[in-house]
Amino acid sequence: MVIMFHPNQAALLSLLFMHGVFAEEQESNHTDEEVSRGGSVIFTCNTSRETTKQINWSKGRFFFSHSMEVNKTASNLTSDRLTIDLSSKLIISKAQEDDEGLYTCLLTETKGKKIYQWNLTVSDKSEEEKSSGYFLYSLTAGIGVVLCCIISATCLCRKCKAKTADQNPVQDQFHQQSAGEIPQQQSGTGRRTNNKRRSEYMERLNSIYDAY
Repeated sequence: MVIMFHPNQAALLSLLFMHGVFAEEQESNHTDEEVSRGGSVIFTCNTSRETTKQINWSKGRFFFSHSMEVNKTASNLTSDRLTIDLSSKLIISKAQEDDEGLYTCLLTETKGKKIYQWNLTVSDKSEEEKSSGYFLYSLTAGIGVVLCCIISATCLCRKCKAKTADQNPVQDQFHQQSAGEIPQQQSGTGRRTNNKRRSEYMERLNSIYDAY
């Protein structure tokens, strides 16, 4: 069963509730949370149904109270973007700037009380804007990596070509020298052959004249 209160009564009850919270506080946990505009956030109190007698949530004039012992709920919750379940979870969907503030969860247990607080900040950028920014960042980083690979490959190719060009003159000179030696050797052999033939021809002529 849910009991609704007039706004003035709710504000007074919230003040009394907060006074009781800090007067009997035994254990406290505080956390700073940030959510993007349009995003979702969940606040969870660590509790056990076996030891918890009552769960109280509050934020400004908003409050929610559920008694486990008598199974009754009192709340002035009006936002359809804020949901509270009995497993001690407060869920904010499609967060907006007016959701910012200090959220408090008070657990009344058999051994005492526990307080959990979250200071929520809603950033200006929406989830879609953040996703778009991340995509552009990833795209820029990818293009940078590709350009680095292309530049490295180009430099490597130039080095290989320069090294090959340095080796070619030596090889060309070797080939030229080798090619030059062969014709010289061939020309020397040809002269010797011609001289020998000429000598044989002259000897034949002399032998003919001597015979006459």
